[in-house]
Amino acid sequence: MISFVKNNQTITPESKNVCILFGGTISIERNGKQQIIPSKTYFFFDTSFDIITASPFIDGFIIKLTPDFLSSFPEIKTGLEQLHSNFEFHTIKDIPQKKKQIQSLLHNKNNKPITNSYLHILWNELLNDYINSLQELSIVEQFSELIDQHIDQNYCAGTYAEMLGIPLKQLIREVKKDENKTPCNFITGKVIEKAKEKLLTTDDTSQMIAYQLGFEDPYYFIKYFKKNTLFTPTQFRAQFQ
Repeated sequence: MISFVKNNQTITPESKNVCILFGGTISIERNGKQQIIPSKTYFFFDTSFDIITASPFIDGFIIKLTPDFLSSFPEIKTGLEQLHSNFEFHTIKDIPQKKKQIQSLLHNKNNKPITNSYLHILWNELLNDYINSLQELSIVEQFSELIDQHIDQNYCAGTYAEMLGIPLKQLIREVKKDENKTPCNFITGKVIEKAKEKLLTTDDTSQMIAYQLGFEDPYYFIKYFKKNTLFTPTQFRAQFQ
């Protein structure tokens, strides 16, 4: 019913399944297409996929629901029948509580009644979180959260579209509608905002901040910052700190 997420792993589902990532990211492949799943998210699935890469210190779990479990908890089965979210990831709510439930599952894996009880609670919470998330965050809000989570990776708009499980054209359309910007300009704004924050609240050098924001070349970061603010990082810090 529960197993650890590992690198180079083929996942074969039961009736209904969920993958939970508390820490680290994975890249999966299904039907010849690759998708990046970020940290602190979960996704439902009912078809096979391959985990082709995983972070070195991945903290994730695959939880499968057997037909026997679903027959014992018909309300879970009913909720899952209304689910239309295969491989679309969602932010985990209340991570400490979810981790505690996972540890209880692992600790009692040989005690079926207790395991089923914890599974029932966990799946109820995940389904409720999923339903609530649909009402809470727009695509642009999810996009913004992902940039914050991966600000050190220097990802492009196409990568974020993959993470969101939507075509790049849809992301472009949604960002244009809500922010009147391109996704690339939206990412740039977030990166510059974070760079300014670090310049004003830390003593980190421009080189250190460049690496923290995913720039391999600190000199390019200085040009990038000046292009978007009219100041070099040093000038900005001297002017506003």
